[in-house]
Amino acid sequence: MGGADIKLPVDPPPDLIIEVDITRESLNRFPIFAAVGIPEIWRFDGARVIFYRLESNSYVEASHSLALTSLDSDTATDFLAQSQTLKSTSWLRKVRDWARLQTQRS
Repeated sequence: MGGADIKLPVDPPPDLIIEVDITRESLNRFPIFAAVGIPEIWRFDGARVIFYRLESNSYVEASHSLALTSLDSDTATDFLAQSQTLKSTSWLRKVRDWARLQTQRS
């Protein structure tokens, strides 16, 4: 299996987990993610993207991403909605333009 195996005592946890809750909720898995030490979860509930941050061994809702500090949940939700209506090249250009603007502001 090579690099696909994760060895928790050796490998660091991922920076974030992305959960898409269309048919089942992932909230019951949050304690597992916390036990592993994953600092951030992005969860799409079918309507919006919600960011959660690990604090004191449990997750609290957060307005901005830890991994991408310029990204807030409203912008992530908008990008996701636009990905359904725009051509992929137009959508990608829009995301890149947004990212460049964020880099210039830093």
